[in-house]
Amino acid sequence: MYFLKIRFLIPNNYSFSLENNQKLTIDLDDILFTFSVCTTESTSYRTYTLKSNDFDFPMNDETVQKIVDSLYLTSLEFGVGILINPDLKSSWFTKSFLEEMKSKNGMNIEDEFIGAQVVPSGTIFIGSNPVTIHSESSFKIFEELLNKYIRIKYRKSEKLIRAIEIYNSSTYLNIVNHSARFILLMTSIEALIDQKKVSKRLQNSLDSYIKRINRLKINSEEKTSIVGSLGLQKKGSIKRSGKILVEYLLDNDKRYNGFLPSAFFSKAYDLRSNFVHFGKTKSKDLNIRTIQMQEFVKDMLKSYFENISC
Repeated sequence: MYFLKIRFLIPNNYSFSLENNQKLTIDLDDILFTFSVCTTESTSYRTYTLKSNDFDFPMNDETVQKIVDSLYLTSLEFGVGILINPDLKSSWFTKSFLEEMKSKNGMNIEDEFIGAQVVPSGTIFIGSNPVTIHSESSFKIFEELLNKYIRIKYRKSEKLIRAIEIYNSSTYLNIVNHSARFILLMTSIEALIDQKKVSKRLQNSLDSYIKRINRLKINSEEKTSIVGSLGLQKKGSIKRSGKILVEYLLDNDKRYNGFLPSAFFSKAYDLRSNFVHFGKTKSKDLNIRTIQMQEFVKDMLKSYFENISC
């Protein structure tokens, strides 16, 4: 027998929470799974552990991953960041220590994890910090959204999931660290962008110029640097490619800091360059402290999922 365990974290600065001891129902390929909900709280974040009823049939990795993807998408709807990346750990024990514990206790003992995982029934997890119970929530909405995304047919997009992870990372920084959040949010958008190749005529011209550079008797490091830079020009700039993507994904009737979506992206991208290269945190149009980047990125990610992944 097995059970499915899902564990994720959300910072305490968000009002989002799920009631302790609630029962969550998820429809997986016409099979209903009932999960018990356990909520614990530390000084920095709340941990949500969902444990399913026992089952005796195989569950493939794709199904488990779809639950994780759906939790990412559900967190976008709520406007909160969610830690569910299995590369993260809230505790760590050596393999030899776990084996010793299993031998002494005569049961399956595992290190606590973040993510979703099919686990043998009766498994005990160690590594969770003792915390207090936190309750209050819009439980029904959470359940409905999670099931909504699980039922949607979509193409798996590693590009989108990575962008959401970067977006989520921005929410775990100190609230006064506006510049770092701004850079992460811009990076999330850049993760979605495909740089299209420039015209064939321009590519041929660049190739001819690269050949001329290679024939010059100059320092090899300088030559390699220039040739590499010219090679990058065979694709449209990130800024231009980003504007094209923004125009495709976002409603032109909406405004961000008073600007059309594509104009906002262009000004934000320029601000990002000025901040990274010159340390400037504001321009005549935008200020890192007041810029509507989180709303802009959230809208981009949701639209990318709906218009490109679905």
